[in-house]
Amino acid sequence: MTTRRGTLTISGIAADRNKTIAKTVTAIGVAGAMLALAGCSSVPEEGIVMPGADGKNYVVADGTERPTYKSKEDCIADVTEQIAKLKADGETVSDSPEKLCESSEKYGNTYHHAGGSFIWLGPLLFGGSRWDSPRVQSWAPVQAGGFAAPGAAVQPDVAPAAPAGSKVGSKTSLKGGFGGTSKAGKSGGFGSGAKSSSIGHSSFGG
Repeated sequence: MTTRRGTLTISGIAADRNKTIAKTVTAIGVAGAMLALAGCSSVPEEGIVMPGADGKNYVVADGTERPTYKSKEDCIADVTEQIAKLKADGETVSDSPEKLCESSEKYGNTYHHAGGSFIWLGPLLFGGSRWDSPRVQSWAPVQAGGFAAPGAAVQPDVAPAAPAGSKVGSKTSLKGGFGGTSKAGKSGGFGSGAKSSSIGHSSFGG
């Protein structure tokens, strides 16, 4: 697989908004960008319907995880560094470190709190798109209620809203992505050019 760089084509509502723009400069989410930089040009085909902390249902790919940190400062510094690397590689990332970093306090006992204190959580990432950093304490699997707290950053490229009527625990197409669309034939992650595949756990760069 080859790394995708530069401008990517978006689909759905966001694409409709940009019909009049001759050349669309797409700001993709950090999850999709990291997957591309890791050498994967595709996103998982299916995901599991899972409730977020906001009580709404989302489609989350198997292997989705979050980096954990001992402090807010570590999280922001690390995510800032990773986004800078992505931008240097030609990606235009829409997410901000301040929005992507949040305290585990929002998620009750979903995450292990070292020494009784809350930890800090980075963005949701597809399996296979980890990055190497001494600041990361661990990589926590994303579980029900472990994301999408009220006020948290929305990451529709990795956890799009589940189709109406979906049952928790059921498998469904991982679609929606940019613009939050769930129309058939639209895949999440990289936009309309994304292809489907199965992605497993590995370290960043694998």
